[in-house]
Amino acid sequence: MTSLPFSASPYPVIRLKPKANALTIRGGAPWVYSDELVTDRRARALAPGSIAVLEDADRSPLALLAVNPNSKIIGRVLDLPDAAAPDQAWFATRLRKALELRERLFDTPYYRLVHAEADGLPGVIIDRFADIAVVQPNAAWAEVLLEPLTQALEKLTGATVVLKNAGGRTRGLEGLDDVSAALRGAAPKAPIMVPMNGALYAADVTGGQKTGL
Repeated sequence: MTSLPFSASPYPVIRLKPKANALTIRGGAPWVYSDELVTDRRARALAPGSIAVLEDADRSPLALLAVNPNSKIIGRVLDLPDAAAPDQAWFATRLRKALELRERLFDTPYYRLVHAEADGLPGVIIDRFADIAVVQPNAAWAEVLLEPLTQALEKLTGATVVLKNAGGRTRGLEGLDDVSAALRGAAPKAPIMVPMNGALYAADVTGGQKTGL
């Protein structure tokens, strides 16, 4: 990931209303609600999943934001305001950090690899079942950038099967479809066995609840 001089940023700018509390964003709040933004015609015209720079009412840049004008959560904080937009390398950095944290706790590769905002990927859930990964892109920006996310995921983990689970209720609130798919490889035809706490559990990664376990 590289940074750009803010004055050279190619991204549109959206702005908080004067009464909105910019301190929450500066303090690490991951969401911006639609009633906190100046939603003029230009802001409403942004396509769901667009990348923009968020400013406070005094035009001071706050964050790089993923925007969805169709959602009550109109903005999801991705990075510092002068950061470049997410690409495969950007995703790899976030995924690598998440992986390092899990590998401290788990001896086998069966775990929730990404837990949305907690791992710097707002709206994204990824569960890992050895060489199978199940991704829930529950926000418009992740849907738009699903391919570079998938590329980073398979390169970092060695996953040979990557499944998209589109069954989450949040996708509907984001205006997204409910069509699941195999992004890499072929989905298993039967539940897979998952070792956990000395027992084996069957995970249905295509038809089970959430990502299968």
